[in-house]
Amino acid sequence: MPNDIQSRVYEAMFLVDSGDAAVWDEMIKHLSSMLTRSGATLIGITRWDERKLSYTVKGRKRGTYVLAFFILQSGAGVVGIERDCRLSEKVLRALLLKADHFTVAGMRLQLGEDIREDVAQKLMAERGEQAVAAAAAVVVAKPPRSSEAAPAEGAAPEPPAPYERRRRERSDES
Repeated sequence: MPNDIQSRVYEAMFLVDSGDAAVWDEMIKHLSSMLTRSGATLIGITRWDERKLSYTVKGRKRGTYVLAFFILQSGAGVVGIERDCRLSEKVLRALLLKADHFTVAGMRLQLGEDIREDVAQKLMAERGEQAVAAAAAVVVAKPPRSSEAAPAEGAAPEPPAPYERRRRERSDES
């Protein structure tokens, strides 16, 4: 990203209580208000994953990860967002990182349909990214699954994975 642009793109990963995440609209409002209170322009926010935690966090055994991309004009807003996350009862943990290296196409891949198109278009214009290249990157970025990929004609079949080989050997013995 060129140095003459004042705004920076940030990525945030929030860990929230799964019970609070069940009411998704309220969770989005809560996280969005925390971000906009510090002067952030929200690019997109999406539910990423729900998992059992390795250890309890604030007494919770399960958590939902929420991914957000946003734009800040100055780094001072990050301090406010981190403070709001520590004070929030709904946010168990938060990680905020600079994401200037992300293209809008990369953000589209992460956020899917939860991206705000007006902000994405403005960011692409500010950075000078091409819309066609961004759309093509989304299509190319997802490789086909190995089961979907057709082998080339005359190509030798792929060897089975080690665990499949063992399973075949055991079934042959019995």
